[in-house]
Amino acid sequence: MCDEKRSQEEAYKVYLDERSKLIQSQAEETHKFDKAILTLAAGAFGFSLAFIKEIVPCMRDGTFVWLLISWGCFGLSLLSTLVSFLVSQSACRKQIELVEKEFFELKKQERQKNKLAGWTFSLNVGSISAFILGVVFLVVFVVVNVPH
Repeated sequence: MCDEKRSQEEAYKVYLDERSKLIQSQAEETHKFDKAILTLAAGAFGFSLAFIKEIVPCMRDGTFVWLLISWGCFGLSLLSTLVSFLVSQSACRKQIELVEKEFFELKKQERQKNKLAGWTFSLNVGSISAFILGVVFLVVFVVVNVPH
């Protein structure tokens, strides 16, 4: 019986160690994602400004709207990513509160959900979606306006 208990404790330690590594990896990947979106969206916006100035001194009629939509999408992507930073910080604080409440209260309660974590995920999905749309509209603008 003692060996079985020790085996369970060792297995639990392995589980906790693996879980900790996965959480750390997830945090690192989230940071990389946010940094990549910020860099790419800002770079695409800069590229489009340079493209207009250097390559397309005169745009075809009716195409400026594609560029404006593209800029709007890149701006939305940047804004969504920045807001997700703040919401993520709040989600972490809320999760700490929930864990402490669950751990330190003697009576068992139904586990509460952290809605802020869901908001963070939604903001990240919105950010990548807006970025992709920005790229699509920028490509349309470029293809239509490239001198033949």
